[in-house]
Order: sequence, then structure tokens, then C-alpha cells
Amino acid sequence: MSIHDVFLRWPLLAEAAKILHEQRMYVTIGHDFNEYRRVVSQGRPHQPVSLPFAAEMHNLSKDNAFWICGYTEQGALAHTQAVRLVDVGEQSLGSYLQRSFRSFPPAGVALDMEASRYQAGPGAKRIRGRLCYHGEMWLDESAGNYRGRGMSSVLSRMGFAIALRDLNPDYIFAFMVRSVAFKGLVERAGFMHTEPASLSWKLADRDRAVEAFTAYLSREDLRYLLRVPIDDLVH
Repeated sequence: MSIHDVFLRWPLLAEAAKILHEQRMYVTIGHDFNEYRRVVSQGRPHQPVSLPFAAEMHNLSKDNAFWICGYTEQGALAHTQAVRLVDVGEQSLGSYLQRSFRSFPPAGVALDMEASRYQAGPGAKRIRGRLCYHGEMWLDESAGNYRGRGMSSVLSRMGFAIALRDLNPDYIFAFMVRSVAFKGLVERAGFMHTEPASLSWKLADRDRAVEAFTAYLSREDLRYLLRVPIDDLVH
């Protein structure tokens, strides 16, 4: 479905739709992750779909997940993101990830899983309830001349708004590679809390690891963030 077909009664989503139209990005939203895999394999072949959104491994449907894809005027894939509910039961996010962080690896990278590790920060130890994982965030800024136009801010907030509306999470969490986080993507995306050095992915073919942050927002954070106008984020 197109974002222009639904959600226009939500002020932030209506504002996002207007900005995307002005920037000539055309967005679709879906729940069929077999279709999403086909789109990604054709439009983003260098980076396969990540494990948390693999249709053959998870029962993903409109009740627990969605994806967003953005295209240029010429029909080239320029953006992806995806969100899914994660059932942690009665435990905290930190306790869940201590056992399950290997289910959220970065895509397309050979890893030594045994040598990789997760360390729960104080926030992750407190986070409980209905949780959403936000991943697959990718924007080809050069494809439609989107560089420096604030599109990552608009697109991430659009994803947050749809998650809040359709999945009603208590928290949204994500993982972000340290080098990317240091470039300001945490702030641009709108995450209001981060925990550094929480993930260390040991590369299988090199004597080094990829460090990552855990980023998260509570439902209260989301409601605050989504009241902030996004017009001034676009240059």
C-alpha cells in the first residue's frame, strides 16, 4: 500500500507524505516478507535481508511486522526499513538479549558467533513489556539526490509512527554500528537513548570486532518525538 492511501489523518504521517512527495521519493508499506526479500535482492543485492526479518524463519504478518521501501522517480530502490514485535515474555530486554543477541546479526558479514558478545546496559535491564525491533534501515542518498536533505530523519520517524499506530509497543529498540552512531545517525533517526559498547561482533576473517550501540525509545519518548514538527529537519 502507499502511504498516501492511508494514515493521512495522522499529522506527522501527512507531513512526511508531503515531504516525500516534494523530494520525489515514492514509498510503499507492506507485510509480506517474501515480497520484501524479492525487492531487496533486486534493489539492494550487496546487503541481504537481515536474520530478524527472514520470512522462512519467522511467522511475520500484518499483526506483528511491516516493512517500508522508498523508490526514486526512476523506480530504483533507495530506502528500506522494517519493524517487528519481539516476544521477550516476562524478562527484561537485557536478559532476553544475553541469550538471543545472536539472532540479530548484521547482514552480509561473516561472524565468529562464539567470540561475539552482548553486555546489557542499565536501560536494557529495565526495559520490559511489548517490544519492537527496528532494523533494515538503509538509505541510498545518491540514488535520488537525497544527500543532506534530512531524509533519514523523516523516514525513521515515519516508521516509528506506523509502529506506534499498528503495533503499540512499550519500547522500540535497534542496534547501530559505532562508526555510524558517531556520525550522528542516532540523533537524526530520533532515538532518545543509547547504550554504547553493548554489542561486539567478532569478524570471522579478521582479528577485530565490530562494536555496536543499543538504541531505544519508550512509548512516552515516541509520543513526544512524534509531536515535534519535521519540516525543519529537511534542508
